[in-house]
Amino acid sequence: MAKNFDEKDILLKTFSEISSLITSGKDNSIIFQKILYIALDVLPASKVHLIFLDDHRVIKYTAELHGKGRKVTVEDMPESKGVLNWLNRESRHATETERSLSLDLSLLASECLKEEDSTNMVISAPLVAKSSTFGILVAINEPAGRRFDDKDIHLITIMSNQAAIALENYLLYKKLEVESITDGLTGVYNYRFLIRSIQLEIKRAKRFNYTFSFLMLDVDNLKEYNDRNGHLAGSRALKNIADVIMKNSREIDLVAKYGGDEFAMLLPQTDLEGAIVMGNRILKAIRRFKFDAVRPGLLTCSIGVAVFPTDARNVEEIIEKADIALYKAKNRGKNSIVSFRELNALNPS
Repeated sequence: MAKNFDEKDILLKTFSEISSLITSGKDNSIIFQKILYIALDVLPASKVHLIFLDDHRVIKYTAELHGKGRKVTVEDMPESKGVLNWLNRESRHATETERSLSLDLSLLASECLKEEDSTNMVISAPLVAKSSTFGILVAINEPAGRRFDDKDIHLITIMSNQAAIALENYLLYKKLEVESITDGLTGVYNYRFLIRSIQLEIKRAKRFNYTFSFLMLDVDNLKEYNDRNGHLAGSRALKNIADVIMKNSREIDLVAKYGGDEFAMLLPQTDLEGAIVMGNRILKAIRRFKFDAVRPGLLTCSIGVAVFPTDARNVEEIIEKADIALYKAKNRGKNSIVSFRELNALNPS
């Protein structure tokens, strides 16, 4: 139920409470929940939605009156090109409608209002920061309450601005977090994240008594490719190879950039036989790939495989053993896969 707040009260309430949450580094969901609760307090609304785009997913937070209290739910909205298109448009003005929404918001609102009385009144405001639209704040009128007026439209715009700041900070933090663990050129994980992941996988393997495999992959003939076609073409080729590896890996596998022309793969709960199957699949896919500057087959990979715990007991050992096997694969004529166990069988200590 809306209270009798004047505009100054709203400004102080929203800016002080939301700003303190943003600067304190609180979890984003707490900030969004607070924004929605304030909206329920100051508007004659029975339900408020906060909808935004997050990594190609449309997320919807909903706060509604529930008995004498309030509740918040979070869900993924069904994929809708109309929603995605609107979220990527530039818009700075709140909209108001009765029975039907404006054309820009009709598809979006239809998802929000599919279970609502069509006579309910709705107001909405976009979440805009630095000329980018992040999402939308939507309020639905109480069925028997005061109808929305111009003051309410102004208030929801104030709250949407605060929500936009919170969302912008969240997306920036998420972007920086992703950048800190990924390789800028190829988009796969970086060396630091790889090492941390191997450490965790060793702990899990010891605890649950299972095997995992580690692959080192080196791109064959990349220097010659760069000399002939230039380093930009070489960079594109590395990105292509990373994409091929990712496409042929499983969801549970981890792919990382290890060095200049080296990649690594961590295969949880995978024995040597499974690792060899995976490695050969990747070799075949890279051989067949049509790179920009050469015919298929000129750029290939060599792969070395080590298995925990049979080949190694710690991070340093499993990398070393896979690297030894990789070196042997290169010496055998490249475009091949060699396991450390195979070398150990040929040269028992």
